[in-house]
Amino acid sequence: MLKYMYIDESGDLGKYGSKYFTVAAIVIDEPVKLSRIIKKLRQRILKKKIKQMPEIKANSSNFIIRKYVLANLAKVDCEIYAIAVSKEAIADYLFDVKDKLYNYLCGILVEKIRKMDGKLSIIIDKKHTNTLVRDDFNRYIENKMKSVNSKMEINIKHEFSHSSNELQVIDFVVWSINRKFNTGDDSYYKIIEKKIANKEDMILWK
Repeated sequence: MLKYMYIDESGDLGKYGSKYFTVAAIVIDEPVKLSRIIKKLRQRILKKKIKQMPEIKANSSNFIIRKYVLANLAKVDCEIYAIAVSKEAIADYLFDVKDKLYNYLCGILVEKIRKMDGKLSIIIDKKHTNTLVRDDFNRYIENKMKSVNSKMEINIKHEFSHSSNELQVIDFVVWSINRKFNTGDDSYYKIIEKKIANKEDMILWK
């Protein structure tokens, strides 16, 4: 069976700035169900002046848009996995190797679905133009998954979020989780809480 995993992050990996850095993923059998959420959002909710925007982002949206995306996701057959780390718990030298740190955190995230057999297609925002950085990420994640589940076949794709409705949905998810930890506002988080498969171990390095 082929499953799809869409990954995104919220916060920053600078030493200062946000208190928490969060990485989250949606695991789903039918990505078209995610794509439909954004398509219907554009058709039914968005005003004309923003309907043609190439990308809908949680941090620049209003309550109505955020609630629409999250509430509709809560109706979809999928699982959400997430990890949040307090930057106070990160060793100072790691802030100088952000790409390696990011790979490490994503590795922890994907490990959480180790029990799955079959094929997994991982789709992540193509935020790096540097091919070497992307290749390093791919190798790290592939090796990580093989070490915990040798039966799983992995395919990793880097796509621009403005051309992927599915990545735009995970943006809302990770934003809402990160908001809970950074500001204490869990109103958006509660909409999707039942979909989160690892609620008990989201926080790293307590």
